[in-house]
Amino acid sequence: MRLSVRPTLRALRDLRLVFPPLDHALEQLDQPLVRKAQDLPEEVGAGGAERVLSLNDRVWFKVKTNDERGAAGDLDSPEAYEVPLRGWWLVAAGRRQQDTPNKDFYARLTAECLREGKGTGGVSTDGLLPDDIDYRRWSAESTALAVTAMRRLVRQAVVRSAHDGKLWTVTVMHHVIGALVRNTDGESYLAVTAEGYYDHKLVAVLLDAIPGVPKDDWGVEPGPVLGIAPSEGQIVFSTMLPPETLCSLLDEDDGDCL
Repeated sequence: MRLSVRPTLRALRDLRLVFPPLDHALEQLDQPLVRKAQDLPEEVGAGGAERVLSLNDRVWFKVKTNDERGAAGDLDSPEAYEVPLRGWWLVAAGRRQQDTPNKDFYARLTAECLREGKGTGGVSTDGLLPDDIDYRRWSAESTALAVTAMRRLVRQAVVRSAHDGKLWTVTVMHHVIGALVRNTDGESYLAVTAEGYYDHKLVAVLLDAIPGVPKDDWGVEPGPVLGIAPSEGQIVFSTMLPPETLCSLLDEDDGDCL
């Protein structure tokens, strides 16, 4: 799996950017230096990356485009956050300028880190490390992206069942989610199943994935419904599916509501 490189808030500000909405992964920002940074883990693995040798208290690598420069590294994550144990970060950025000691990006970054390490006899890149807000953003972003993915997959399962009348299942966050649409006497009914560890938050996201159906319109089924008999560890919800909701889902899936 290709590793991603996340820009810190400091790097975003260096690039005159701000955090995008939570459902937008930072590594997918359409910005030249951020895009270029995504190649770094593979370049390091292949031995083709260039070190920032003047920043020698940690291992940092150069990221370059035609007119932008950056510094990035593979860092341990604090245990206090629900994020992976390690991650690649783009921690500082700037414009490419004339390569003189007072204008070169890496010379200026080194001068900054020498000031940070004053009294130690060397540089300190502690000030470049991701901050609390960077890790909180990572955690919240992961949750938001998981919710978005879950809603998309559940809707896809509903659409597929609407087309063939079969039970379609998807796996989301270690849960098996099923959807079955049946038409009876001109009315469409939807049954949704969830298997695995019962999580109230996940169930709320699951039911909210279907637009136009108020939460109070969902019923928990203790017995068989639409041919589904709840098994051990499985919960089944059902509702009448409004025509406009089904039309919206079909239109969302293929652009053609018949």
